[in-house]
Amino acid sequence: MRALLIGARGPGRELLSRLSDVWDVVLIDTDRSALQAAENLREFASVVGDGSSEVVLKRAGLENAAALVAAMFDDDRNLAALRIARDAGVLRIVGIAHDASRMDEYRDLGVPVVSADILAARSVEVLIEPRRVISTTFAEGKAEAIEFRIAADAPVRGKRIQELHAGSWVIAAVLRDDELIIPKGPTRLEVGDRVTVVGAAAEFPDIVNTFSSGESRFPLNFGRKVAVVLDSADDFDLAVGEAIDVVRNTPAEGLVVLHRDPETMAGGGERDGLGELLDELKARTDGIEMSSRPVAGSLEAALIALPATESIGILVTTLESGTSLWARRRIAAKVNRYGAAGVPVLLARGRHPYASVLVPARRTVAGDSAARAAIDIARTSSASLVGVSVVAASFVSGPEAIDDARESTAWLREEAAVQGVQVHRRVRRGNPVRVITDLAGASSVLVISLPARGISTLRPDVAGHLLGRVGASVLLVPRNPA
Repeated sequence: MRALLIGARGPGRELLSRLSDVWDVVLIDTDRSALQAAENLREFASVVGDGSSEVVLKRAGLENAAALVAAMFDDDRNLAALRIARDAGVLRIVGIAHDASRMDEYRDLGVPVVSADILAARSVEVLIEPRRVISTTFAEGKAEAIEFRIAADAPVRGKRIQELHAGSWVIAAVLRDDELIIPKGPTRLEVGDRVTVVGAAAEFPDIVNTFSSGESRFPLNFGRKVAVVLDSADDFDLAVGEAIDVVRNTPAEGLVVLHRDPETMAGGGERDGLGELLDELKARTDGIEMSSRPVAGSLEAALIALPATESIGILVTTLESGTSLWARRRIAAKVNRYGAAGVPVLLARGRHPYASVLVPARRTVAGDSAARAAIDIARTSSASLVGVSVVAASFVSGPEAIDDARESTAWLREEAAVQGVQVHRRVRRGNPVRVITDLAGASSVLVISLPARGISTLRPDVAGHLLGRVGASVLLVPRNPA
């Protein structure tokens, strides 16, 4: 079969190398050097001349052509060539629009058209957009199929198909753990799903925003409320004050404050002091949902037990500093008690309101949970976000470690950018405890993962050493719940 290909540069040259051997290709161009430069791509016949001329096209074998592709960098000439081919009865006719805004003129001729600029942009977008896998058009460019990866902060995560209220688009397929799912109304989208969305090309921006944007979920992915103990006036400057600030500056829906039961308090002075604290609490929590609850027994035990019966997203407490063996043991024991509740633990140092958030960039499941919490806090608090990756000396870690560290901080920057948060990257060599402690000195809160097995009282890991050293508040985040 004979194919007339007009244009020996750009998309025309690329197409020449892609056409199968069943085609007897005639390449047409006014530039003899461009024709000669294409000779190493495949066998073809060349015609020097203007492809928009009927005379030139007939010389190239128009009457016997089964296909013609107009790929010149001149839309007027492309359109002229396509008219000639259409009137001559060529079966397959395709135009490549040099100016994407003129694609309707090609369609008015009744011939398929593609835009080199749009194809190039589509190829590039899937390389630089971390949540977009692939996209393609069909129905003469009026429809588009786009594949997205569902991230942990995607607005559609956890929603059923029937909840999405799609207008001019549908979810055609879901790939989950190598299993293809043809979704129905009750199908729920999960993190990691690769979702194919088909819809009108005109709705492209809305589709992309729905599936690839990010929303702040922390602490709602663990629970609706923040819980804290009020036992003394000092608590207002540390734990209670910071807990109130967290509720005001995150999607948390309320505050639960545990305090001693006045009925169990011996002296009237203690009762009066508690009453004054509760009055101050009411004044400081104006505008947010707050519940104050008396506890007859241990306040700490009641706080730790609370997530088992209520939707609690953060437990807030204070923690003494110290690097001695006994101080590290007390710190580890307290964190382990709170960590058993299975929700994030905020060790308040009164560094609110948050101006700077520090988080280690680690490509692990636990590191991912901490990073997403840090991104959410930075966004809702309008705080700066610093991502740090610490690499040991090269003779210990190897030459690839620094590249892995850079990739981890780059990943953090991409994920944060989805929510409009800028990340200040810090890649350092040295001791992670020292590096993070130094950076935490200029930070309001350090966000780290809560060790799954707790902190060793004898041989603490990096987290255990950090807790007694840093002056910033510390948020310990367990793995995100399924």
